[in-house]
Amino acid sequence: KRRKAAPALAASITSSLKFLELDRALFDVSVDEAQAGMNGCDRVSFLFSSTGRELMELSKVASGGEVSRIMLCLKSLMAKFVGMPTLIFDEIDTGVSGSVADKMGQMICSMGKDMQVFSITHLPQVAAKGNAHYVVSKSVNGDDKVVSSIHKVEGQERIKEIARLLSGSIISEAALANAESLLAEAAE
Repeated sequence: KRRKAAPALAASITSSLKFLELDRALFDVSVDEAQAGMNGCDRVSFLFSSTGRELMELSKVASGGEVSRIMLCLKSLMAKFVGMPTLIFDEIDTGVSGSVADKMGQMICSMGKDMQVFSITHLPQVAAKGNAHYVVSKSVNGDDKVVSSIHKVEGQERIKEIARLLSGSIISEAALANAESLLAEAAE
């Protein structure tokens, strides 16, 4: 069954990687015989090439940003078939930015049509796409204990949070305008 499913899995991941701007990427699944154990009698390896040339073991050749994109593609595909009620991503967009971040946000939101998705991110392109936006903050109380808190941001507060992600501690008029643009684009 693994050998039979491997080509379709590889083709689907390769297609998704092209959407995420890895235009020359190749992804393959190698299924080799192994000694029987609790995971069956196969050894499954993921092979990858970002250049369209020689496929090598994923763990040896993929950069951080490439691994993030591959993981999102795998999770997106799994979400279609497993029927999970909730999926939580903790900075799955690490190592990417710009238009790739925007497309990753699109993929994450697409999964949200069929399940609840939480995405912890520091990227404004991803944060702007969500239906709800929460900010997590940490502080030290009087007992030197770190306390985490979470609160929902909406309206002008959300615009300011997206602008903060865009520009840092000093929020410029340009950052506010860009934040409004990202949120308007996501709402379309």
